[in-house]
Amino acid sequence: MKNSNKGFTLVELLVVIGILGILMGALFPTISAAMFNANTAAMAMRGRNLFVAITQANTDREAAGLSSIWPSDETEGLDDDDKSLIGSTSSTDYFKYLFDFERKNDSASWKPYIDVDIGVLSGGGVPGATGTTLKPDNVAWLVAKNIASEMADVVPVLVSRNVEYSALNSALQSKVQGDEVNPVECGNGKGERDTPFGNKGWVLVRKGGASQVIKAKYSKYSVIFNHQGFDNSNLDDKPEFMKL
Repeated sequence: MKNSNKGFTLVELLVVIGILGILMGALFPTISAAMFNANTAAMAMRGRNLFVAITQANTDREAAGLSSIWPSDETEGLDDDDKSLIGSTSSTDYFKYLFDFERKNDSASWKPYIDVDIGVLSGGGVPGATGTTLKPDNVAWLVAKNIASEMADVVPVLVSRNVEYSALNSALQSKVQGDEVNPVECGNGKGERDTPFGNKGWVLVRKGGASQVIKAKYSKYSVIFNHQGFDNSNLDDKPEFMKL
């Protein structure tokens, strides 16, 4: 008996491949959007966990008569350890001292300021740190200095590193002064600002503890509080994000 089973012809294979290509093309935007939403939601949770840990440490320190551990331009009267932390000039240095990175492999002497897993510093394509050295490549967050308790809860205190921090600082000052605010740029597609999330959007945590995912096209409206009051012009210190 002859075997009557036949395989696909070349034309039939090309038709099948074409159909699959059309289906994938139709589904890709949906899949991409779902992945973006999942990754940014996870990143927002990390940022909030980091914020809560810092806030809890400040509450504990206040009860002991100690200073806040938010970075600040004012470090007079602090001991050497607190001065290194609070007087940090970059976000990476701040987190290095916050987690006591240099001693983290020595359980007897390791004394981080906060109780949270170091993994909150990474994510969204930013790899976690290894060993006792914290590099900018391993830090996903920019942190604001000069945060005062009198400031409004909508003031941002943590943002993902794919934000142009100098533009954000300019926007913050423009908002305080009542001037027109330009959209805040995120991810330029290369270097440190390509992760996390490139130019699609970014994540922030506000002083009141709320975390938020900002899609790029809404930066001007969502971040600079078009419909929310925020005036700290009467305070001596202004919120300012530090470089990575």
